[in-house]
Amino acid sequence: MAKCFFLPLVYIILTLSAFAQKEIPYGSNSKAGHYVHVNDIQLYYEVYGKGEALLLMHGNSGSIASFSKFIPFLSKQFKVIAVDSRAQGRSSDSNKELTFELMASDMKELLDQLHLDGVYAVGWSDGGIVGLQLAYAYPHKISKLVAIGANFVADSTALSPDNFDTTKIRWYHNLDSSEQKNIISQSHFPECAPLIFDKLINLDLKYPNFTIEQLASIKTPTLVVAGDHDIIIDTHTLKLFHALPHSQLFIVPGSPHHVPIAKPKLLSDVVVDFLIR
Repeated sequence: MAKCFFLPLVYIILTLSAFAQKEIPYGSNSKAGHYVHVNDIQLYYEVYGKGEALLLMHGNSGSIASFSKFIPFLSKQFKVIAVDSRAQGRSSDSNKELTFELMASDMKELLDQLHLDGVYAVGWSDGGIVGLQLAYAYPHKISKLVAIGANFVADSTALSPDNFDTTKIRWYHNLDSSEQKNIISQSHFPECAPLIFDKLINLDLKYPNFTIEQLASIKTPTLVVAGDHDIIIDTHTLKLFHALPHSQLFIVPGSPHHVPIAKPKLLSDVVVDFLIR
């Protein structure tokens, strides 16, 4: 009788555990969420797991929720500090121009307040660019970096010309009222949504502007990652890889730009191997 009961019980426990994990509201989790004042904003972050600290940074117009499929893997190995970058997710904004230097300063201030140096950092897209800026400007804060789908200049050598159509800055204002209301309803700062949208588009139209010499000065061991069908042009990814003096390269098969969503298990296996070995 005991043996007959054991297997169904294990199945129920595993099923409930998987269900509970699936239901974690990443990006809106009051049990894991915290606010801290950095520079001139309130920065929101969530903490998952135990172990060595890992700073996790999302892409343009994203949030912690962008990593819903990725955090469960990383948090098995690390203490994941997932952050909503300024003007995105639950983090507030100021009247300053949005730049990667400013966003990196936010992350540095966060780590200062958490009394952390030499953390691991994983950034996707714009988050990867922030990671590069952190490694360049504040090398003592980052021990290893994973830059996923990141570009180091903002021109057509990095992305196709379609991604630099300046009319996109104004596309929001040309949407009909129902589409505008849908975007605003999803924002945590609806009264600022049009302005924030413009700032986020301008960020990627104007920045980053790293020189090869600046990249060559980065001593942080870096894993450069891109999907084999990424929006970042493959030759640009290779140029980034070759410019960083202590870098490794991983091209993810069968993946577009959103690697942490498309291939979270494969990506996490490679990231963990790079960080802990």
